[in-house]
Amino acid sequence: MIIEYCIYFIIIVIGILILCLMRRKNRLPNHHELKTRLEAWRQQLNDLAVLNENKPLSNFDFYKKLSKLLFQLDKLAYQTALMAEKERDMEISEISLILEGVLNALEPYKSGKKQNDGENAALRAASENVVRAIKLTEQILLRDKAYKARKKI
Repeated sequence: MIIEYCIYFIIIVIGILILCLMRRKNRLPNHHELKTRLEAWRQQLNDLAVLNENKPLSNFDFYKKLSKLLFQLDKLAYQTALMAEKERDMEISEISLILEGVLNALEPYKSGKKQNDGENAALRAASENVVRAIKLTEQILLRDKAYKARKKI
C-alpha cells in the first residue's frame, strides 16, 4: 500500500518536471531577447553572404546553410506573431510582417527555383530588412523603458 503511494508520488513529480521543462521550452522571448535573436540571425546571414562572395558555395552547401537560416527565421516570425497577438502590439506585428517578407524573399533560393550564382543581392536586401526590424525592436525597448520610468513615479 505504501509502495503504491510512493510510485504515484514519483509519477506525479516526474509529470510536473516534464510540464515545467515544456513550459520553459515554449516560452515566448521578451523584447530584449527578441532583439538579440534578430541581431544574431542577421549576423549569420551576413556571414553566409561574405562566405558566398569570397568563394561561391556549391548549391548543396548554400541550400544547407540557407535552410538552417530560414528555419530559424520562420521560428522568429512565428514567435513575433504570437507576441503581437498576446501583447496586442502593432509594432511587434510589423516586425512579424517584415520577417515574413524576408522569409518569402529568400524562399526561392531554398526551393531551388533560383540558383546560387554568387549574387548576394537578395541576401543583402534581406539583411537590410532585418535591420529595419531591429530598429523597431529598439523603439519598443525605449518605449518599455519610458513606461517603467512612468510606472515608478
